[in-house]
Amino acid sequence: MKKLFISLAVLLMCVGTISAQNREAAKALKELDKAKQNVEKKPSASAWLKLGDAYAACYEAPITGVFLDASAMQTQMLMKGQQKLGSEQTEINGKVITVDTYSDKKLYIDENGNVMGFKILEEITPAPLAEALKAYSKAAEAGASEKDLKPSLTNLAQKFWTLGMSNYRIGDFLAASESFENSYRVNSMPAVGEADGESLYYSGFTAFYGKDAKRAQTLLNECLSKGIDQKGDVYSPLADSYKSTGDTAKCKSLLAEGFEKFPTNQGILVSLINTYLESKDDPEKVLAVLHKAQENEPNNASLFYAEGNLYRTMKNYEKAIEFFRKSAELDPKYVFAPYSEGDTYYSIALEIQEKASMEADDNKYNQMLNEMNDCLKKAIEPFERAFSITDDVEIKKACAEYLKQIFFRFRDESPEYQQKHAEYVAFLGQ
Repeated sequence: MKKLFISLAVLLMCVGTISAQNREAAKALKELDKAKQNVEKKPSASAWLKLGDAYAACYEAPITGVFLDASAMQTQMLMKGQQKLGSEQTEINGKVITVDTYSDKKLYIDENGNVMGFKILEEITPAPLAEALKAYSKAAEAGASEKDLKPSLTNLAQKFWTLGMSNYRIGDFLAASESFENSYRVNSMPAVGEADGESLYYSGFTAFYGKDAKRAQTLLNECLSKGIDQKGDVYSPLADSYKSTGDTAKCKSLLAEGFEKFPTNQGILVSLINTYLESKDDPEKVLAVLHKAQENEPNNASLFYAEGNLYRTMKNYEKAIEFFRKSAELDPKYVFAPYSEGDTYYSIALEIQEKASMEADDNKYNQMLNEMNDCLKKAIEPFERAFSITDDVEIKKACAEYLKQIFFRFRDESPEYQQKHAEYVAFLGQ
């Protein structure tokens, strides 16, 4: 009898919670049914508007109280005690994210405890936002005034945008692309007349991230044709989408056009350099691009770093180190410059070691060994400088790993080298 009492108590608790969670859904469905009946009786502009609003409310019902970037604690309060069914961790874009599951949705909580995204597990009616858009379109055909229609359409566009941003953050790029495009299309309707170019751009680059190159090309080309791109951000993902389908010539053409119009855009510059290097084209063409960019931004450390990286790819190590140092002079906090200088010296040492291993002449072998040791010691200062100026744990670890190996090799030369080796071993062991 006691067990039965406990079971009934638990059941009653669950029913109370379920009722609380479904209250908004039940209300929304009731209003939707009423709006459908009104449209059947009299399909006026007003009736269609109310039907659209009812569908929008049905979409909103499962996520009532959920706002992107709100704290999880505040969200729990706004959801009025909805019961969490489970919680797990997953990795999105290299970050550990907590996923809380409810009966009708999942909430994605970032490392700061804020809601970064959501996923509705089951709509209370099929495709409510799409149905809302159909109803509003019917309202427009039935003669709804701009004054009456614009608020509803603006609200719908915002819902599409928020859904797109949520999907983008949780890594569902194709769903995000569709939502961002819908947001753009709704805002472009005559009753609103406020085409949001950012939405169209987001729809294009999320399509590219979702590996739908053809869709990305269509949307990003539309951005260019409508003059939406004011900073040159469209060119890099658009060019890369063509490269992903094997059209390298179109990719280069777009990047060259973009660089001419927006010579300070880093995305275009990086894509241009990488494309030329990958296609093994004439390095002088890339250098010409870099020199023009440096003329426009003579204090931009990353441009001189890029030139150093290009020379390193060409195995012109002396010039590479020269430009890494120039980059570091321009910005002493630009960690990639000293790190790459150290890494270049280390790479030279490895090449010398490989040649020495095949040398039969003892004198030449010893000479190579001295050259190798000299390069390893030259790598110490830039690696230690990079280690000291960065807060990035992964870069610190990489520097420490190199330094640990170098100081181990020379540990018998001085107590200082022994101490340094011990310090980096200890750091890596934390």
